[in-house]
Amino acid sequence: MKKLIFLLSIIVGFSCTNTTETAPAVDAAQVVSDITAMSNDYQSAYISRDWNTASKWVSADLGTTIYNSNGSSLTVQSQEEVNAVRGWDFGTFEMSNHQVFMSSDLNTAVVTFDADGLINFDDGDQNVPYATRASQTWVNENGEWKVMHSHWSPRTNSQGIPQQN
Repeated sequence: MKKLIFLLSIIVGFSCTNTTETAPAVDAAQVVSDITAMSNDYQSAYISRDWNTASKWVSADLGTTIYNSNGSSLTVQSQEEVNAVRGWDFGTFEMSNHQVFMSSDLNTAVVTFDADGLINFDDGDQNVPYATRASQTWVNENGEWKVMHSHWSPRTNSQGIPQQN
């Protein structure tokens, strides 16, 4: 009988406990807007070779990786890689058609978009058309959004960045 009373008291105790914690409400539309803005800001800093700005969206623990639109091997982004002299630069670069796909807990996002621009070579052609599609994976790391991986591909009948030497 003591066991039955003990068991019933445990059941009643758990059923009376308030298990719902009040979590702050998250505005999913605002999260999507913020991530789109961060994606634009990160990419603008990256293509202008501003590692100090770009690195604030890179995980100190994991870094970030990229598959470039020229079919090159996986690249781990670093200050040296971002700031390296390439022999070409973007004359123009515009991102458009952002779509953000969120995980149910709003801590992981996949961003897709198009990028269009013109590439100018230091010793050659100018205003070479550039048109790609891209995806980025962003993770909320301790309250800060970080880009973990990017993948770029030329759009149909278009070209991405130049081949590396």
